[in-house]
Amino acid sequence: MRRQAGKQFYKLVVVAWLTFSFGSVVLALISWHQLSARMNYGKDLASTRAELHQVYRSLLELESGERGYVITGDKKYLDSFYEAETNLPAYFDNLVRLVHDDAPLLENVTKVRANAQASISWQHEVISVREKSSDKAMAMVATGRLQNMMDALHLQFEQLDQICRKRQAFIQEEIFNRVYHANLATLVAGAFGIGAGMLALWLSYVAVKHHERERELTEARLQAEHSNQEKTVFLANMSHEIRTPMNAILGFSELLQGELREPKHRQYLQSIRSSADSLLLLINDILDMSKIEAGVMSLQPEPTDLREICDFVHTLFSEPAAKKQLRLECHVTDNFPHAVLIDRIRVRQILINLVGNAVKFTDNGSVEVRVAWEKQQTSSHITLVIEVQDTGVGIPQDRLDAIFKPFVQAGAHREKEKQGTGLGLSIVKRLAEIMGGTVTVASVMGQGSAFHLRFPNVPISARLPASETSPLGGEVDFNELRPATMLVVDDNETNCQLIAGMLAGSHHQLSFGYSGEEAVAKARELKPDILLLDVRMPGMDGDEALAEIRKTPGLEFMPVIAVTASSLSNQENSLKEQFSGFIRKPFSKRELFNELADFLPRHPKTGPQNGGTGSAPTENASATVAPVSKDLVSQLRRLIIEPWPSIRDSVAINESKVFAQGLEGLGQRWHCEPLVCYAQKLIRDAENYAVTDLEKHLGEFAALVEQLDQDKQA
Repeated sequence: MRRQAGKQFYKLVVVAWLTFSFGSVVLALISWHQLSARMNYGKDLASTRAELHQVYRSLLELESGERGYVITGDKKYLDSFYEAETNLPAYFDNLVRLVHDDAPLLENVTKVRANAQASISWQHEVISVREKSSDKAMAMVATGRLQNMMDALHLQFEQLDQICRKRQAFIQEEIFNRVYHANLATLVAGAFGIGAGMLALWLSYVAVKHHERERELTEARLQAEHSNQEKTVFLANMSHEIRTPMNAILGFSELLQGELREPKHRQYLQSIRSSADSLLLLINDILDMSKIEAGVMSLQPEPTDLREICDFVHTLFSEPAAKKQLRLECHVTDNFPHAVLIDRIRVRQILINLVGNAVKFTDNGSVEVRVAWEKQQTSSHITLVIEVQDTGVGIPQDRLDAIFKPFVQAGAHREKEKQGTGLGLSIVKRLAEIMGGTVTVASVMGQGSAFHLRFPNVPISARLPASETSPLGGEVDFNELRPATMLVVDDNETNCQLIAGMLAGSHHQLSFGYSGEEAVAKARELKPDILLLDVRMPGMDGDEALAEIRKTPGLEFMPVIAVTASSLSNQENSLKEQFSGFIRKPFSKRELFNELADFLPRHPKTGPQNGGTGSAPTENASATVAPVSKDLVSQLRRLIIEPWPSIRDSVAINESKVFAQGLEGLGQRWHCEPLVCYAQKLIRDAENYAVTDLEKHLGEFAALVEQLDQDKQA
């Protein structure tokens, strides 16, 4: 009886054990199933947010395309508009699919879709009106209706994104709780069954490790992104800080080149320019490699004539090749298409790097560039083939792969390699791959090397390319442009002096400022024909100054050219959208002329009266001299305070000449003959290096201003 009772007890214990064991296993499975469901829901929320961002980006592209077309009338901006409009329904369909079980989100998405369609309809209407009338389209834009729509859409997107973020946070907390309960259930199940317990412990271990691994990967990714961002910011700042003084070095070297007569001095100046050019090339190579590694190097295909690029490369390297008595030849197949759609700048960069290397490492013989093409199945595409062959020192066979790595050189010619950074071929390979092509090399030591590039699927362009203006063009004469009043604002006084030197002797009137506040004040006071505005200045920067200037009646459409040393492509695009024009430091006289020529019509020279440092006042001028202006005297008195004292004490030739040219411009503007004669006397002293006379005449400036003030009062 007792034994029967014991069996019954053990049976009850076994049944209870089995029941609890089975129940704990089931509970663990349910917990893990619910955890999986929560994680899937969290992924859906993440996908929903991603689709929301994609929709919003598409709407911004629509707005950007419509705005670009309305402002410029260039229909190329409509390509991105129609592309975004085509993709938008698919993005909304994905959103609806993701939230179809969630009534509140589905309702909000439906409202967003309706509002987006309304904004698109309005943009279509503006585009339609723009095709007929620019003014009417600008008037429609000025109503702010589209801006209000976009603001409302932005608010709706923010609300939807906030809902998703809150739900993600709640789901994350719930997941952590369910992980805890699942682990507890698994441990309980393991206590009732060794096998189930081992499995539960293993699953728990795997889950914890997986979570830790994801956290570590997330932290590593965030750290990498942060480091990459810091590197990008550092390179941008470094480029700006180096380009600003480089602008002065290259600019003033260009101005001095025409003034020096001693061969020794000209040789010294050429060494300065060559060193500055090498430093600028190094900066550009480092920035290009950084952009490529960061994956932000963008391509801009455009109709391109390879013959034009070959002519440019031949012109660029003909002089160094001739000095080494090398035969430089560029051949383009006779039946090559007139134009292909490819990134003109990157193709030219590739050829400059390859041909530059070939000329550098070739002491005798020739350097040849051959451009050919191969047919493809579709008649609208070709395979572009480019080969650069030289008879230089060659590359060792065991270094053929290594030369395409950054900062790696062949090691075959140490003296020549000291002249480079080892980045050129690496950039060539990366650019070729980004453009969908390949680059290979064959070489024999002592006989030369041949680089072979292939770019498949290059479209043939029906549109002919725009003719490029070579930066190697002839002399620059700013008097070819209509006389204009220019305001130059830069916190770096050297840059102001450089522009004054470039425009010296022209019939243009220059005024200067050194801060954003001065830019706004002088623009409102002088109402110049054109404003050259530095972007990065302490206090009020160029962007803020531009916004204030545009608020001034009468200055809404004044041409404002951004002058910057920035190297970031996204910032460059932003500046081109905000400002009327764009020029990057360092710039040459030709580049400044080309930029000004976009806003000033051509002005045929008619003789000395057009301006110039050597032009004397005519007899008729004295008959039309106006009374001395109060404003002129005020400006001259400000010059007595700064910078006249430092110029008078230092008697620096260049600074004195720039100061005198500014006085001459003021005199011509206010028709003040005594001031013009005095300025021309200073200019002659500076050009003749008559230091004693220059010192004497500089000391007479204050007395001249007092005399002009008395004439005004009289």
